[in-house]
Amino acid sequence: MTVTPALMRVSLNFVVRLIGMFALGYLGFRIGIALSGEPPNEIEALATQLLTLAGAGLGLLTTHRWTVEPVCALIRHMQSVSIAELTVLVFGALVGLIFAVLLSIPLAQLPPPFGQFGPIVAAGALAYLGATLFSSRKKDIADLLLASRRGTFSWSQQVSDAIQPPRRYLIDTSAIVDGRIAAVAQTGFIDGTLLVPDFVLHELQSLADSADELRRVKGRRGLEILNTMQKQMNSAVEVLNVEVPGAMDVDEKLVILARQYRCPVITNDHNLGRVAELQGVKVLSLNHLADSVRPPVVPGQDLRVMIRDTGREREQGISFLEDGTMVVVEDARRLIGREVDTIVTRVYQTQTGRIVFAQLRLENVAKG
Repeated sequence: MTVTPALMRVSLNFVVRLIGMFALGYLGFRIGIALSGEPPNEIEALATQLLTLAGAGLGLLTTHRWTVEPVCALIRHMQSVSIAELTVLVFGALVGLIFAVLLSIPLAQLPPPFGQFGPIVAAGALAYLGATLFSSRKKDIADLLLASRRGTFSWSQQVSDAIQPPRRYLIDTSAIVDGRIAAVAQTGFIDGTLLVPDFVLHELQSLADSADELRRVKGRRGLEILNTMQKQMNSAVEVLNVEVPGAMDVDEKLVILARQYRCPVITNDHNLGRVAELQGVKVLSLNHLADSVRPPVVPGQDLRVMIRDTGREREQGISFLEDGTMVVVEDARRLIGREVDTIVTRVYQTQTGRIVFAQLRLENVAKG
């Protein structure tokens, strides 16, 4: 006779329910005896019987809910947990059990049945609390152990971090595919951890799998940049596996997370930056940073440039400064391939950068 897995599960649930029925029935009986007089009167005896029946019925109906099902869910979860995380969970549970042992002595002095079951409940609760706390701070624990192994552990640094937590920055898809964030992080200007939510990774993956070639190239470039940054020692990148209920749009999720974590958002998306600032979130734009470190160009300044291409308007020539700023030179279309002296007439600021407009000096006009 072949026993199917479903039949085995039903049989296991039935056995556990029977055990729970007798256990909770006995618990109800003991509570009734403890609350009754000596000897119990008729009402107290009836109450004890009702407590016994209630405990037995509760155990028969609900025991599998808080025994078999949590254990099965725990086994499935443990199969997907890495060895490092499992070690942290076990260590946290052991620390919780140590505190439970200390609490078991005063709890055991309580009158029955609290003195009998109090230490057991406390042990389970503190073990779960310890495992949860250590799991949520597993990265900090790993850094602490690594620092102590290298001999660079400093209590003063730990106290400083406790008073002023390390800085964190949420990073947007536009800033990742831009590519400049890797160079900025490598220089050390970003002092902290770059947080990459999993929905940003999903957006990058959808770009990398896109049918459009330009979007596909951007997505693959973004994933390569993140992989490179994770391998660099001086740029900490952490992936956040978080859910943002009630938000469907990626920009909305980023703003909500930034408010929860109280950290800035690094983005090149102008619209996201405006929305985030309206909701009190600090925005760091790589475009603004690039504009700030560019050499200053002001009206009336002399520039010597190479005319490289024709402009959109009639007779315009196009050149570029060393930092990539486009220079539009009037009446320079005929001078393509030549270096000319110009005078800056105005500087136009756009969302993506600056455009410098210039005109030829008189001697260049005479030579032309």
